Amino acid sequence: METFRSLPDIQGFVGADGACVQELSGNTTGLPSHSLAVITHPPGTTTRDHHHSTADEVYFVHSGQGRIRLEDEAHDIKPGDVVIIRPGQPHKLWNDGPDDLVLIVSGAPAYRVDEVVWDED
Repeated sequence: METFRSLPDIQGFVGADGACVQELSGNTTGLPSHSLAVITHPPGTTTRDHHHSTADEVYFVHSGQGRIRLEDEAHDIKPGDVVIIRPGQPHKLWNDGPDDLVLIVSGAPAYRVDEVVWDED
């Protein structure tokens, strides 16, 4: 298990929605109890509507601005905002601002592809 990492050294990947994901800790580092990631959404990108079958998520808005929909309620988000997402709670994110929307995202248990349920094609 890795015990020390530096953000500039962490290889990210670009998801289907165009966001760049850098997993700081989680299953890829041998830590199945929770994950921590920096997710950067370029201007104009939108996630697909989805929910998680088992994981709680916490989004901390580091920089940028956008909108998030949790179930049927939409919220504008900006730096310093914290969004708590429970298992089974559908959510979708829009970066409709002029700059990257950078989120620090924590999940417990750690993120797994097989526990994400896509509610939108």
